[in-house]
Amino acid sequence: MEDVDRQCWSNTPTDIFRLISSRLVAGEYVVFRAVCKNWRLSLPELHEYSYNSPFSCINSPCLIRLYEESGDVELFHPLYNAQMIQKMDIPELRGSRIRCAVKDWLLMSKGKFGMFFFNPITKVIIKLPDLLETDENLFPSWTFSCSPDSSSSDCFVVGFFFCGSPPMVYMIKVGESRWTLHDYYDEDEEERYKGINFMPNNPVYSKNNNIVYMLGHKGTLGILRINGNSTTDTPTWEFHGKKLSHRKQISIQQVFTAEDTDNGGILVVFVTHEEGEVDIWRYKMNGEELKKERVTSLENKTLFVSFGVSFLRSCVAQGLENKIYFPMFHDNNKGVFYCLVKHKYYSFDYSSPNCFNLVQPILSFWIQPS
Repeated sequence: MEDVDRQCWSNTPTDIFRLISSRLVAGEYVVFRAVCKNWRLSLPELHEYSYNSPFSCINSPCLIRLYEESGDVELFHPLYNAQMIQKMDIPELRGSRIRCAVKDWLLMSKGKFGMFFFNPITKVIIKLPDLLETDENLFPSWTFSCSPDSSSSDCFVVGFFFCGSPPMVYMIKVGESRWTLHDYYDEDEEERYKGINFMPNNPVYSKNNNIVYMLGHKGTLGILRINGNSTTDTPTWEFHGKKLSHRKQISIQQVFTAEDTDNGGILVVFVTHEEGEVDIWRYKMNGEELKKERVTSLENKTLFVSFGVSFLRSCVAQGLENKIYFPMFHDNNKGVFYCLVKHKYYSFDYSSPNCFNLVQPILSFWIQPS
């Protein structure tokens, strides 16, 4: 009988089925673990994983949230529907706040004037000069062009303040010793910009064109062109497109924007007040004219959206194509995505045509471990 047990398929070597399990998505992992007692005892439950677990090595997005008092971060891996706390023990993180992200780099603010970059994977910090004494950290929307490490000599950081139209722009290039503020207010131009206002949403920095896209609160598009190789050269604003209908404007609850690298321009995700209906549009410049087209399919891509950063990725796992991952949870620990085919929100054990009873953590951002 012992010989039979040794040959039984349930006695597969632990390292082999751990390797298999590291390639499975949440529901598949649970089913795999439930095959037999041996497998269940050998594989940890999803919530027992640490950041050094096998699936943390997979190049897949995760949602990050910083606890300001402790400086620790909470990570959510959507493919495994797993949350974990990572103890950082880094003094600079206590009292800090995440402002935006590019790949696995976070732009952070601390206090009234402090700004720095932080990589939660490598735990590297790159300090920036303090903001100007005349300007406290009141800028709600930020972006930067690329990773700020030593291999990136042309990383621009751009912040926006929406008091006035067009917005004021705060800039620095990594390596410069001082921030530059560009204020565009001009009495002679006031009538021209009347009605072109902006609400805080995630700006989209297109590194290929060295421009920043910013969506207006009425559906118009602002384009900030970065001129030259220094922040002292004043960037220029352009405004394009017609306003959305009044009915559409008042129905919008949330807006997310992401660069559409393959097709050019940006994708704009509108979420309505009533039931959280999702509507996607592509905004793309055709010469001097803004073209808008409704997007009904992401094909083999997955869209990850949050207020500090949004991005489009080739499908990271089978079954997640043509889906949108929101920074939302069902029952506090089950990640939520939206299916563009079924027009429903889904989590591991939940589906609904509306976003009622979903929880959205404050200041959570998607990052892409590289």
